[in-house]
Amino acid sequence: MSAGTLAVERPKRSRPEREAGLRRAAEHSLFGVVPIVATLALIAFQFHLHAVAVDFHVAYYPAASRVLNGLGPYAATPAQISGGTVFVYPALSAIVFAPFALLSRGTAEVLYMLVCIACVPATLRVLNVRDWRPYGVAMLWLPVFVGWQSGNVTLPLTLMVALAWRYRDRPIVAGLLTAAAISLKPFIWPLGLWLLATRRWKAAACALAWGLVINLIAWAVVGYSQIHSYLHLSSEVTNALWRGGYGMLAVAHHLGFGRTVGEVLLLATSAAAAAAVIYFGAVKRNETDALAWAVVLMLVASPLLWSHYFSLLLIPVALWRPRLSPVWALPLLMWPMPPRQPVFGWEELLAWGVTAAMLTFASRAAHRGARRASVP
Repeated sequence: MSAGTLAVERPKRSRPEREAGLRRAAEHSLFGVVPIVATLALIAFQFHLHAVAVDFHVAYYPAASRVLNGLGPYAATPAQISGGTVFVYPALSAIVFAPFALLSRGTAEVLYMLVCIACVPATLRVLNVRDWRPYGVAMLWLPVFVGWQSGNVTLPLTLMVALAWRYRDRPIVAGLLTAAAISLKPFIWPLGLWLLATRRWKAAACALAWGLVINLIAWAVVGYSQIHSYLHLSSEVTNALWRGGYGMLAVAHHLGFGRTVGEVLLLATSAAAAAAVIYFGAVKRNETDALAWAVVLMLVASPLLWSHYFSLLLIPVALWRPRLSPVWALPLLMWPMPPRQPVFGWEELLAWGVTAAMLTFASRAAHRGARRASVP
């Protein structure tokens, strides 16, 4: 049979098949190629600026090095405090980062940056996001970029919260993850409230027990005398930086009020979010909505809140909308919020506006889907 005959007999694709092929190619380009190229370009740009894992560089690595040398991790100058470049985390954080201090600073920075990047797809995978397209969109979120560019603990903490959800019916594991996350950075404490609100008494008890063990050991390694240094430094940093960022104290400041009003606003919003966690968890028995409100509580109850904290929104969006929808693209609107000081009032409005829109649209879509599924 001749080549000409083979060419004639080759079946032609129909128009719908060609259109489907073009759609697949466009999807792979938009949700696969673009995020990969953008992430690599941003990584290269950070190397060019010598700004790889900046929080790790100025705070975590020095503190870990001091611990390895038998010193306290809470040394700070007034300039470091006012610039927000100090290590102001519990003892467990210093110990966890100690192995990185065995490497050169440059190598450790790159390694930890890659760990933070890997936490993003890992979080979505743990939350059973099977649609591959949200993975690409999530990598383009500004909070996600700031998370790995800064090299702090927000993205690893997001993964730990997701793991606590995944293993919520295994009390020992869920308790350990909750205790470890809170011990790394206390603003994750609403995860413990979520365990209580969803009546996971054994997991909550395990979290308390694990927390006592973890912190007794961690502070014994660092030195119990360092507890006062940690608390004092935390207070100094809050006093120096409360006007900046996206927290309720900063919101009150940009509205023209003082810190007292900011603290009232923080307490009021925190109480409302905590009540929502308890209502959805204990009354409605909706553990997904309760966890979403626990994430909101993490954000509003933190005295200092920076743009990378909003990476935690990966959790409610992934639980409510595990398939691609316009909700996943809303954080792209946060890109006018660069990771720098000072933060302006319109940036706070943008951040909280996007957050409210995401949570509203995602939860409504999830509840509509649940109602349709319940109709026989």
